[in-house]
Amino acid sequence: MKKQWKRLLIAALSSSSVFAATWFWYQSTADTHSSNSNEKPLAYVGKVVEDIQRRPASRLLWQLVNTGEPLYNGEAIRTSERGEVRIQFVGSDRYLDLEPESLIVIKKSEGEIALDLMEGSLFVNAKTGTAEGDAPGLVLNSANGKVDLSQASASLSKGRGDSVDVQVLEGKASIKGSDGQSKDLTTREEVKILTPLPQKPVAMDAENPESVPFQWQGFPANSNVTLWVGPSRKQLKPLLKAAPNTNQLMASLPFGRHYWKLVATNPQGSVAAESAIYKTEVLARYAPTMVFPTADAEVPAMQTPYDMPFKWQMGEDTRQMTLELWADDQLKNKISTNTFTKEDSFTARGLKAGSYYWRMTTYFLDTEKPSLGKVQKFTIKPASQVNAKVEFVPVQINFTMPEKDMVQYYVEKPRLGLSWKVDKSENVSAWRVKYHTEEEDPALAQSFDVKEVQNTQVQAPVAKPGRYIASIEALNKDGKVLGTTSSQILTVSPLPLLEAPSFTPAEGTLQASMDGRTQLTWNAVEGAKEYWLTIRKDGKELKRSKYMQNSTALKNLLPGEYEVELTAVDTYGRNSQSGPARKLLVPDKSNVRAPTLKKIKVN
Repeated sequence: MKKQWKRLLIAALSSSSVFAATWFWYQSTADTHSSNSNEKPLAYVGKVVEDIQRRPASRLLWQLVNTGEPLYNGEAIRTSERGEVRIQFVGSDRYLDLEPESLIVIKKSEGEIALDLMEGSLFVNAKTGTAEGDAPGLVLNSANGKVDLSQASASLSKGRGDSVDVQVLEGKASIKGSDGQSKDLTTREEVKILTPLPQKPVAMDAENPESVPFQWQGFPANSNVTLWVGPSRKQLKPLLKAAPNTNQLMASLPFGRHYWKLVATNPQGSVAAESAIYKTEVLARYAPTMVFPTADAEVPAMQTPYDMPFKWQMGEDTRQMTLELWADDQLKNKISTNTFTKEDSFTARGLKAGSYYWRMTTYFLDTEKPSLGKVQKFTIKPASQVNAKVEFVPVQINFTMPEKDMVQYYVEKPRLGLSWKVDKSENVSAWRVKYHTEEEDPALAQSFDVKEVQNTQVQAPVAKPGRYIASIEALNKDGKVLGTTSSQILTVSPLPLLEAPSFTPAEGTLQASMDGRTQLTWNAVEGAKEYWLTIRKDGKELKRSKYMQNSTALKNLLPGEYEVELTAVDTYGRNSQSGPARKLLVPDKSNVRAPTLKKIKVN
């Protein structure tokens, strides 16, 4: 009997050690950061639009990815129907933009970074200098050979079968075939696009949107050229036809991203030629917000000459501003011109009583064309002549949301969550909330007033998910604007479902012990309040149980093969994504031997 207990103890210790080793292995690979602690990342995630997912090389499940996260060797990244992501390579200014419905794998071998485009399209910008010495080569693996993109800007898309279409926009690229020979790749397009430049954004004043100019050369003579536009490469539709025998047209496009191409037809209506497909983003640019003076302000002066203060809020994409000041409405008698890069205030010294006119001109980061603000007027008057009933004290308002381009998630109805602060709340009688979609004309923005001045946060209902631009104005008791926030871009998106929990170990058949007991463990899913375990046999559900922890012990299962499936439930009662069902094997034999009778004596 003593030997049997010794055997049981040895078996228990062996099982515990195997379980501990398996658990340690799983935990060491569960976290991307920890599993790559000794490995340097190849790239980082830049700007993210909609839902983007990654799959580390050592994992089977897809995970949501956020801005700033590192990407390691062998990782796969995929985009949703409207998703886009910028991937910034380490040690250089190179990057790639992955377009909607695309899948790519990033690898590193033999001192170079290799891209495997499994589906979809992307844009690579490698024709830039490196930040830290020489960066590794950048290549694309294709069915025809290895394409070197280390000195090129190119647009790539997965064609039929295993082929990849490569369109070199700038620089040079080469392809090395299976025979080891390299051949230069040059763009041999009959049609050349003059404007807009491929992959370059088109920026315009949000208050005065303009048409986008399209210019080209190379189409056959006497052909009719039509502009096709759509939200993706697969959804292009004819938008506008150019005048006969011309090589340009002006198209009104809403703010946002657009894919487009030019198609030329002959007089018989057949397609004579067409351009490649390009992507252009139309950006809304907002002039700096003037805090003081506001339009047609009457400024009380205790004495003249008066030192007139100007105060504004600069946007993040502003690189330079110019403030011009005149003493007449014909703008002939200019008092001063001052240029600013980081300043947010200026004082015009020694102004006499009277009316003055000013204008702010803005230069943005990615365009040379300046945005001219409206000419505004203010009047300096002795304090005794200013209407005492109109108390005008400028205030400064700032949003308190955590970041620009932030994503706000919702469960049932889409809403904009806005919060702000003000420096002189005692002078404010109401708030005016304004918001519109990124594509809409700002003049048609929705607005409503908040009378409770102490309430500096609101939930503004919106019709659908998407990108919105919002601002807040402070009003005095006479309805005049005392100040306004800078415009803020926010993305409203449905709250993603939780990731499916996965059993430990991550692969293989789950095994019960010889006595039918089964210890099940799974990864804890962030945001889950409970887990549901379903047990099936031959397709029939036997049991469904709720657990608050990420482990359980099953017993009394008859020998046989079962399927177990896990689902996490979030705090809103929504089930997570469903993970793959796992096989659970309960053996039909016991490892416990019966006592042996060695000597039997019969009298």
